[in-house]
Amino acid sequence: MRLSLRRERTLARRNPQLDLQRLARAYGLLAGTCDAERVIVGSISRDWIASEVEHAVSLASLPNSFFTTQRGRDLLATELFDDEDIDPETIDVSKIDIQALGASRQINSNRIPKLEPRIHVAVLVANMLLGVRLYGNHGKGDAQLCHDTIVAAMIQDAIGKPYLFSSLSSTEYEIIDDEYINTWFGNTIALLSRKIQQALAQFERSVLAGKPPEPIADKNIATSVAAIYASRLRLTARAAGDGVISFLDPSRHAELQQIGVDTRSDFPERPFLEQDYKLAEAAFALQGVDHYALREPLRNTLMIAVRDALEDPSKRSRLSGRRGKAVHEVHLNLPIMEYFVASEAPNSIETVHLASLEMMRALEKGRRKSLSTMTAHAFRICALAERLLGTALEPMVVSLAMLHDVVEDGSRRVTGYDHSLGKIMFRFGGPMAAMVSELTDAAVHSEGAHKARATYEHPHLVTPQDQYNVTRFTEISLKPTDKRQPYTLSGIVIKLLDTLVSLEEGIRDPELMTGWWRHSGARIFWAENMRGSIVHPLIERMVLEVKRSVDDPDYATRPHSINQTRLTAGRALLDTTLSYFDLYATQNLAILCDEYGLDSEQRDFLIRTFNDPHIDEQRFIELVINELFTEDRLQRSIDAGRVPSRAYITLFPKGASASESSDPETFLAYRKSALRRQTIRLELGIQSSERITALQLRNEQVLSMYDQKMERTELRRPLQISKRVKSAG
Repeated sequence: MRLSLRRERTLARRNPQLDLQRLARAYGLLAGTCDAERVIVGSISRDWIASEVEHAVSLASLPNSFFTTQRGRDLLATELFDDEDIDPETIDVSKIDIQALGASRQINSNRIPKLEPRIHVAVLVANMLLGVRLYGNHGKGDAQLCHDTIVAAMIQDAIGKPYLFSSLSSTEYEIIDDEYINTWFGNTIALLSRKIQQALAQFERSVLAGKPPEPIADKNIATSVAAIYASRLRLTARAAGDGVISFLDPSRHAELQQIGVDTRSDFPERPFLEQDYKLAEAAFALQGVDHYALREPLRNTLMIAVRDALEDPSKRSRLSGRRGKAVHEVHLNLPIMEYFVASEAPNSIETVHLASLEMMRALEKGRRKSLSTMTAHAFRICALAERLLGTALEPMVVSLAMLHDVVEDGSRRVTGYDHSLGKIMFRFGGPMAAMVSELTDAAVHSEGAHKARATYEHPHLVTPQDQYNVTRFTEISLKPTDKRQPYTLSGIVIKLLDTLVSLEEGIRDPELMTGWWRHSGARIFWAENMRGSIVHPLIERMVLEVKRSVDDPDYATRPHSINQTRLTAGRALLDTTLSYFDLYATQNLAILCDEYGLDSEQRDFLIRTFNDPHIDEQRFIELVINELFTEDRLQRSIDAGRVPSRAYITLFPKGASASESSDPETFLAYRKSALRRQTIRLELGIQSSERITALQLRNEQVLSMYDQKMERTELRRPLQISKRVKSAG
C-alpha cells in the first residue's frame, strides 16, 4: 500500500541518510541523461563533443573574434602580459600580432568559454531551493520545502531521456520513465517530479502564447518553477556574456543553423536571452514564490543585468567574466552561499549542495578527455559512491567527490579560474580543505606514489576525524599531496572512485580520445605507472584490512578497526575497481592489436594469454611480443597512418626515435597487475564462477562496443599486406 504524499514527506525529513542517497542518485541520473545537452542548443552531436574534449591548443589558432570578448582579453593578459599588472580591458587586439606572439604558446582548451552543460541548471535549482528551505519565509526558513522537492526539481528534466549508464552499448540505453523514478527515488519524488514537469509545460505554453499563466496551487511547486527558469536564464546569460556562438567553428555554426540559430547576427544569443528573461520574469510573479530567499537576490542581480543587456547590447559583456553580474554576483548572493557556514557543518547535506555550486563555478568550462564534462565526472563519482558504499555513504564523501578536482583543474593554467586550497578553506573550513589537498596532485608526481606507499605501510587505516579533527575548527598547513601523511579512509575511497570513473570514461568513449590518449602508450602508462602507482598500493592496503578483519577474531575490538558496514562497502568498491581495471585493460589490448594490424583471432589469443596465470613471463614474451608485435607489422601501420610513430605504442618509450628498439617493461608490468587482480579476488573470496562469467560477458561487450565506435577512425585504416607477408604472419 502506497504511503500518502504528506506521510512520505514526513519520513523523508526524518531520514537524512535516505535524503543523501537520493541526492547522490540524482547526480548520477543527471550525468547519464543530460550531460550532452548545452544551453541554448540542447543536445549536441558527438562531433561537437569531440571538438570540446580537453586538449592543448595553440593561442594563435583561436579565432580573432574570441579575443574581442572579455574572456579573450583575459587570456591575452595572462599569456602575453603575465609579467605586467595590466587591465585586460585596455588591450587593443588590433595592435597585437597574435599569430606571431601566440604561435608557440599552447594553452589548455578548458580555458576557452563553451556553452554550459544543462546539468548546471540542476545545481543552481538545488542551491536556490535549499536557500528557500533554510532562509525563506522572511528568514525563518520553510521546512515544508523538503529535500524530496529539491531532488524532484533537479531530475524532472531527465524524464523521457535515455540513460547513458544503463548499458555499455550505445544503442540499448534505458529510457527514464515514471516507473524508474518511482523505483529508485520513491513515490513522493516520482509524483513531485511529474507535477513539476507538467507545471513547467503548462506555464511555458501560456507565457509564450502571451497569456497569463494559471496559478499553481502548491507554493513549493511554484517556487520550484521560478528557480528552474531563473537557473536557465543564468546559463543563457553567461553564454550571451561570453559571446560563445560568435567564435565557434563553421561546423558548429552549421549545426546551430539547422536548429534555427542565426549565427550571422551580432547578438545570436539575444532571442534565447529574451525568451528566458520573459519566462523567468513571469515565474517570479507567480503567487507563492518565496520573495526573501529567491525573488529578491535574483531580481537585484540576474534580472537587472539581463534587462540592461537586452536594452543596450554593449552591456552584455558585464554578464560574464570572473566578476560578471549574471554569474559571480548571482552565485555569491544566493542565500546558501551568503549565509550558510559550511565549516560548522562539514558532514551535512547542505555542505554537499554548496560543494556542488563551488565545483560548478570553478569548472563550468571544463571538459574531460572523453564524453564527460567535469561536472558530470563528479556527479558520476557521487552516484557510484552511493551504489557501492550503501549506508556507509557520508555527506563528506559526496562533498569531496564534488571538490576533489576544483583546485587542480580550476587553476589558472587549466580553466583560468585561479582556484586554490586557501579558497576551499575560506568556504568550507580547514579540515575539508585538508582533505581536498590530500586528493590534489602535487607538482612532482612521485609524491602521490610516495603518499600511497606510506598508506600501505601505515599500521592502520586513518579516518578523516582522526587526521583532521573535522568536528571543530583547526589551523592546518595546506599543501597538495603531502607525502608525509597517509591517505585517510575517505581519501582512499574518493581516489578509487575517481579512478573507476576515469576508467569508465575511457571504456565508453575511446573514439573521442585525441593525440597520445588515442593510443596504447599513454593509456597503459597512465593505468600502470601514473594512476597505478597511487592506486595499486591503496588497493593492497584495503585488501590487507579486509583480510585482517576476517583472520583476526578480535579485530572489532582493536584500536582503529573499521566497522562491518564500512568493510562491506570496501569489498564492493574493491570488486568494482578491479573489474573496471580489467575492462580497461581489455580495451587497451584491442587498441594495441589495431596499432599492429592484428586480426580478431590474434586479438583473442593476445587477451587469453595476457590473462592466463599459467603462462610465465618468458613464455608470454615468446608467444606474444616476439610473434605478434613484430617490426614489420608496426611499420605497415605507421605507413598507413594508423599510428603517428612508434613513440605512441606501449612497447616503446614516449620519445622513441624511428630506429629505437622496443622495451616491453611497462607492458609486462601491466600484465603482472592484471594477474595480481585475479589473485586478489581469490584472497577476498570473490572469484566465483558466476563472477568470472559475468566479467567475460562484460569484456565481450567492451570489445563489441570498441569495434563499433572505432570502425571509422584512423586506427582501422586498411593495410596493404602482400600474400607473402600475410601467410608469414
